[in-house]
Amino acid sequence: MYSSVTHIFSQRDREALTVHIETCATPAKSPYWNPGWPQEIEVALLDAVFSARATYGGPETGVRRVIARWREYRHCESLDDPTALAAFMDKPEELTEILGNKQRVAGNSTTKAECAARLATALTGLGVARAEDLVDSDELRAAFTAVPGAGTKTWECALFLVGERTPNSLLQVTAFTSDAVGRTLDGESAGMLLALTAEAMNVERAALEHAVWRYQRRFPLPQRGSELKAVG
Repeated sequence: MYSSVTHIFSQRDREALTVHIETCATPAKSPYWNPGWPQEIEVALLDAVFSARATYGGPETGVRRVIARWREYRHCESLDDPTALAAFMDKPEELTEILGNKQRVAGNSTTKAECAARLATALTGLGVARAEDLVDSDELRAAFTAVPGAGTKTWECALFLVGERTPNSLLQVTAFTSDAVGRTLDGESAGMLLALTAEAMNVERAALEHAVWRYQRRFPLPQRGSELKAVG
């Protein structure tokens, strides 16, 4: 059993989490085995918008195809300048062509490409110049979710992808880990067990956390729980 003093988990706990991952979010079943986009806000915004209410796709389809086309257009090493997307605010049809995706947001009010451009415009207007500036503040959240087609889930996703963990996302990761071991863990304990499991699986903790979070967020948010320490 887990000891709050020594932070040691039983072999049963470790095996249970590994089995739960293999059952629900193994790389063969989940396309989310990457650490997100912690230094690429442009990619994080595109991912958050285009993955909403859509199949994520494989390495060369869906969201990753959109990202690949944007990388090709930008032709630079790091996509961490939201003004590049904001530049299409008044010409969203051009961005749609660049991204090669005409999907529309929920409610059909606009294309996802235009939504991404509007989000970038809103964020840059509030001083967001790079991924590290995107934090869970009331001001940024209000501006983000005011854009048609971008609700709270899209906001949470964008934050997660740049490495910012909200209380809600931490609860979801904790819930996944608690379900695996069959008892309620606090956030710190869940984080430690997840880290141990990532090490045993020889994968990045951030990639593992991303995969389990994407899986767990399809379920109702737990009403109680402690925050899991952010990947760092």
